[in-house]
Amino acid sequence: MTIRLRLTLLYSTILGFVLLVFGISLYFFLQFYIFNDLKKSLREQTDLIQKNVAYQIERSPNGWNLFFRLDDFDAVGSGIFMQITNFTSGYTTKSSNLWNVDLPFSTEDLQKKKEGFYSSVSIHNSPFLIYSDPLILNGKIVGVLQAAYNVGVITNFLSSLQWILVMLSVFVVLLAMFMGWFFSRKALKPIYTLINATKNIKNSEDFSTRINHKGPQDEIGLLSETMNSMLERIDSIYGELEQSSVIQRKFVADASHELRTPLTTISGNAEFLVKLMKSLHQKLYDLPEKQEIEISLEALNDITDESLRMGRLVNDLLSLARADGGFQINKEVYELQPIVETVIRKSEFMPKSVEWAVGNMESLFGIYILADRDYLQQLLFIFIDNAFKFTYQGSVKMEFERIGNKIGLFIKDTGIGMDKDELNHIFDRFYRADSSRGKTPGTGLGLSIAKWILDEHEGFVEVTSSKGKGSIFKIWLPIYTGTRI
Repeated sequence: MTIRLRLTLLYSTILGFVLLVFGISLYFFLQFYIFNDLKKSLREQTDLIQKNVAYQIERSPNGWNLFFRLDDFDAVGSGIFMQITNFTSGYTTKSSNLWNVDLPFSTEDLQKKKEGFYSSVSIHNSPFLIYSDPLILNGKIVGVLQAAYNVGVITNFLSSLQWILVMLSVFVVLLAMFMGWFFSRKALKPIYTLINATKNIKNSEDFSTRINHKGPQDEIGLLSETMNSMLERIDSIYGELEQSSVIQRKFVADASHELRTPLTTISGNAEFLVKLMKSLHQKLYDLPEKQEIEISLEALNDITDESLRMGRLVNDLLSLARADGGFQINKEVYELQPIVETVIRKSEFMPKSVEWAVGNMESLFGIYILADRDYLQQLLFIFIDNAFKFTYQGSVKMEFERIGNKIGLFIKDTGIGMDKDELNHIFDRFYRADSSRGKTPGTGLGLSIAKWILDEHEGFVEVTSSKGKGSIFKIWLPIYTGTRI
């Protein structure tokens, strides 16, 4: 069932129910009002005549009888029939408009109620409403005064009104259904427009398309705006997925390229050693024994170096895989100074060709941070090792500064530096500046890992560099203040 049909049936049902309640209320209100007014008129007429009734005792051949004398018996309202029945004489007095019709009454009801009451009877197939009021003399009912009205016209009117209300209600409901069905299509036209626009977007798979709604900012306008926001979000997600796919393909290609080199070296040296061992077993003395041993040692050294390099690469790839998988570092509260001192001490033994200096460490006194000790040391080693690798002459210096609730660890070098364009990519995976490719060993994953560790510690890094003049890496970490960050 469509929304259009459901809406039509809904408000047609509501309208029909309202008309039903209105019709029933109107019918019973008119019935109550008319009959109540009629009963009031009948009672007022009997009360008026009751006051003017004169009781008279006369002698007759059968003895003494009670008579009622009324001079203005016919001075009653139009259409009202009056009748007095004398119980002692059995004589009945009627108004002139009653003719030869007798108004019935129940003696039993008179004796039981002893006051006026209403009754509905049919006389000559005509409905009458009769009010019967007992005439009491000395505490004894001696007669009954009755006022009646022919309610045939009223019942016919109410019956006609009933059919008119029923037929009019049915007509109005049918008309409302027709007009509702007609106008609901116009009211739902914006929704059909949205449906068609959505279908077109689905078929074209172009999520950059937006729904063009021309109309007031009503529910349809809000729906259009919501759908446009959803399409914008979907388009953004698709873009991120596409970018992620490109990065993943590039990552696989770069990783394959980086792994191919050490594997080729290891494989080549291993084959060389195998051939050399075979030649030794065959007692070929083309080379002096000492030279053979030196060549073997060089091959073994190459295998060892490339194995270590591949091990570092695999560890770096594992760290990045953890980062991509949503791995979260478990952090505890540590004093920062002992961690930095450990890093500085171990940095003395790292391979370098420049001077290594450390500035004043007073800023680190009493500083606590929420961190993982091992990952934080790895973070500092990555930046320091990078400074040593890309600084061929001059110095590398580490300084410290506290600003507000942040502590800064600065690593300054006088190395080859970078252009502004290169600064935007230094944290990309496998990225290495063109000037350093082939000259400086490395895989281009260190800074990517460092950026992930820094993000996990809710810190950030500021980089300034100038080509040929060196670089400054300012690492900022939040200071632990007693509440978990």
